[in-house]
Amino acid sequence: MDFRWLTNEEIETLVNPKCVEQGWVELNINEVQPTCKVLGAFDEDALVGWVTFQLFPLLGPLWVEPGERNGVLSRELAERMHDFVREIGVRGVLTICESPASERLAERHGMTRLKDSVYVWLGGGGG
Repeated sequence: MDFRWLTNEEIETLVNPKCVEQGWVELNINEVQPTCKVLGAFDEDALVGWVTFQLFPLLGPLWVEPGERNGVLSRELAERMHDFVREIGVRGVLTICESPASERLAERHGMTRLKDSVYVWLGGGGG
């Protein structure tokens, strides 16, 4: 088994089609400022596995002053952010809903609740 970092062309032709096949968001390939690295495992010339490190837009946190929590301001903030991500053409976004209000906003804007487990590593020693 050989392991090496994939080129952008390999990401586009070998990895992104598999992402689409799995129902995942395609990887963002950017020549100027790379936003992903893919480590591939090869058996002879065949790519048999890969793992990705990628930058992916994360929305949040969303916070509103307690006296303004009537839903109007949070909806307006969410709407303006939604307009922004559409305007810049992001390939997708992730948000972590830590309240029922955040969940309602995510659903209102057409986001899909993941069934997969989501884990976080906050860096630091030993991890």
